[in-house]
Amino acid sequence: MDTPASSIHEQPARWTFAQKLMGNPILAKELKGRMRGRQGFIILAAYLSLISLVIAGLYFYSTDGVNMARANPDSLQEMGKLIFSMVVMFEFLMIGLIGPALTSGAISSERERQTFDLLRTSLLSSRDLVFGKLLTTVIYLMLLVLAALPLQSLVFFLGGVGMGEMIISFVMLTATAFLFCTLGLYFSTIARRTIIATVLSYTSIFLPNIVLVFVFAVFINNIIDTNTVTDEIIVLALNSVWVLLSTNPISAGLVTQFMLVEEQSLFLIYPPDFSLVLFSPWIVYVVYSFLMTAAMLKLIVFYLDRYER
Repeated sequence: MDTPASSIHEQPARWTFAQKLMGNPILAKELKGRMRGRQGFIILAAYLSLISLVIAGLYFYSTDGVNMARANPDSLQEMGKLIFSMVVMFEFLMIGLIGPALTSGAISSERERQTFDLLRTSLLSSRDLVFGKLLTTVIYLMLLVLAALPLQSLVFFLGGVGMGEMIISFVMLTATAFLFCTLGLYFSTIARRTIIATVLSYTSIFLPNIVLVFVFAVFINNIIDTNTVTDEIIVLALNSVWVLLSTNPISAGLVTQFMLVEEQSLFLIYPPDFSLVLFSPWIVYVVYSFLMTAAMLKLIVFYLDRYER
């Protein structure tokens, strides 16, 4: 019995998205261009060199005048936690600087070169174009994060850092890469000029940090030190500040590390004197990042489809 031609070429559905993604010409072209040029390797070398300098500087600063052969194990563990935390914070900063710089010109530069209309006349859908531009930068940033893992793992010789913390940091860095790169791509879509998209991207990333510090200071001064507020107001304020802290990668990482040391919990936090349970900040941050990423991707595709019409 002859087999229909359609069944011969039929492929499992689970491979459809992966094969379509790997066959994306934008992704293949951008990745080849980035890795063949000087810029990709210069950024990688500078990134690893800066992390090495940070680790070396923290190590020599922490061991100044200390005999490491006779050092207290607790002191070594504290040193390991400090170095690990600072390296992860530095990686967040680098992703915040590099990610938007690479994606804020992804669409706007095509308009400036007057090649965007030619790109839209191809067989690529808006979704393929967006995913190709986004994943090019995300994959490159993941290369930077993975390249820094051997340097991060040096803290295992000092102790104080477990595999759970290493995995959480990698998940948060991945979520941050998607969020910041999508943010740059979003402004590149709505802005006519690359410089405007770049300024808007960096403002959206770093301005909330200033607002967060201000809100946290107001909370400390007016809620914690006030004896006249009720427990309900304190609980409401605590939840609000907790959400704000959890939507920022640096504050979420610092609070997660602090709570992990104090309560030895990776997922749930039980604040003393309050009958409530809070999710660990890293969970809230990862969920928030991917929800914001999905929402911005929907808007980007919508704007591109509307532009085509």
